[in-house]
Amino acid sequence: MYINPYDSMKKGAGQWLKGNFHTHAGTGEGTCGAYAVDDVFALYKEAGYQVLTISNHDLFTDTEEYALRHGMVMLNGFEYSRDPHMLCINVKDCFIKTHQETIDECKRQGGFVILNHPNWQRKEYWAWKGMDTLSGYTGIEIYNGVIFRLSGSGLATNTWDYLLSQGKIVWGFANDDFHRWYDLARAWNLIYSPSLTKEDVQGAMQRGCFYASTGLILNEFGFTGGILRISARAKDTYVKVYKYRFIGRDGQVLCEQDNEYGEYRFIGDELYVRVQVVSEHGAMLWTQPVYKSDLFRKP
Repeated sequence: MYINPYDSMKKGAGQWLKGNFHTHAGTGEGTCGAYAVDDVFALYKEAGYQVLTISNHDLFTDTEEYALRHGMVMLNGFEYSRDPHMLCINVKDCFIKTHQETIDECKRQGGFVILNHPNWQRKEYWAWKGMDTLSGYTGIEIYNGVIFRLSGSGLATNTWDYLLSQGKIVWGFANDDFHRWYDLARAWNLIYSPSLTKEDVQGAMQRGCFYASTGLILNEFGFTGGILRISARAKDTYVKVYKYRFIGRDGQVLCEQDNEYGEYRFIGDELYVRVQVVSEHGAMLWTQPVYKSDLFRKP
């Protein structure tokens, strides 16, 4: 049996919320979070975001008052900065233990963990074999916007496919890793949530009912009778044709189409199929995988 993480879209009882979970602010001049939290919230709201986490290095930031003031959903958190880095989201304080102990504590507090920028500085900043020893995290950053102006690569779909190919259901996130104004709105997550409550937003992400984007919007995602159909678009454009790549085990491109929509018929031996859409100007969208339920487990 294949699981479609976007099944709840069929009911039409939700809304798409734009979110970023890797944001530095309020720690002072000359630091990663050089700008005031209020100013950062205001700019993200102006850019169309409804969900935000201020995730400073080893520092918990309570943003509830800012969220109320700006009318946004706030998930408190911090960036765990012992190499390799992680995001601890929707937690109550900061705790710095071993990686596994930190993940366990994050879950105990009702939060979730995203492994950061897996290819920062070098390929396998997050060593693949090292990731094999961890359990309990929710996802990884498959796209981190700030890394492209630093070193290494901000793209980590290779790491994602490595984990998925082992039967680990790991979700792919795209974050700004905001430090300066020119980092804002480079990447985001679109979450299909029943409401604007923190519980519903986190629940949708735990189910994988969201997609990652650098500028494309998901129009349609359906999986019926073994056929996966998807369409996407850029905002306010007459362009209709996009490149649809259906990707499976070990990152193999199963099918590639240039069309107004993409369609893939399952043979039945696919471990998983995820879709990457690319526009004429290079903007991308990544869906979470449709996967074979009996062959997958949470990490």
